Amino acid sequence: MTKQDVINNVLRKLDSKQDKTFAKAMEELKSDGLIEVQEDGVTLVLTQKGADFI
Repeated sequence: MTKQDVINNVLRKLDSKQDKTFAKAMEELKSDGLIEVQEDGVTLVLTQKGADFI
């Protein structure tokens, strides 16, 4: 699945409640140091801490 697929088929189809929940979850993952979001705003990188957590 490409980044564009994710944008077109997932992110753009979220309703307001889903979008808020998604944003909160993403912020928690970033704050906890489990993921990093790249400059394009779509690419997610699992950190070593995230890999260890899994």
